[in-house]
Amino acid sequence: MDRKTFIRSTYSKYWLDARERIYGFMEYDKHLCRHVHENVSAGSRLLDVGVGTGYPFADFFQKQGYHVFGVDLSPLLVEKCKQLNREIACEVRDAEDLPFPENTFDCTYCFQSSWYFPNPKDAVREMVRVTRPMGFIIFDVQNRNHRKIDLAHRMSCFENSRVGYPFKCARNIYNLI
Repeated sequence: MDRKTFIRSTYSKYWLDARERIYGFMEYDKHLCRHVHENVSAGSRLLDVGVGTGYPFADFFQKQGYHVFGVDLSPLLVEKCKQLNREIACEVRDAEDLPFPENTFDCTYCFQSSWYFPNPKDAVREMVRVTRPMGFIIFDVQNRNHRKIDLAHRMSCFENSRVGYPFKCARNIYNLI
């Protein structure tokens, strides 16, 4: 099973409630939100790549007065996002092929999702394309030294049980940099 199929059909079931139940709105998440809020004015158009259920990022920004759009590969997560956040315009889409015209958003962000992309360069290229000139693009590359991230990564590698998976992740990060 390729990574996109795995995310769409299997791993997304874990994320239906894991964010709220296990991780919550961590200090790291709050720092990311503050950083965007300090650099992008309220009322701006934001794109959340890897929106999931909308919690915590898209939910936070729409409550702060931003116009939030979201894309995610998982129909299950997008449906939950729509149920929980009627103000977030979200749809099932691939980060490597965003359905928006060039220069659509004031800010495009991808938090805690970049490690799921099989082709991170394509996803970043798309984020740049849909963000207006002098707009704000921010994404994180997750750090396996963080206890919760390391656990999730090890679980993902174990569940995939493919020998080359950890090396493929490392290669993707290298290519992105």
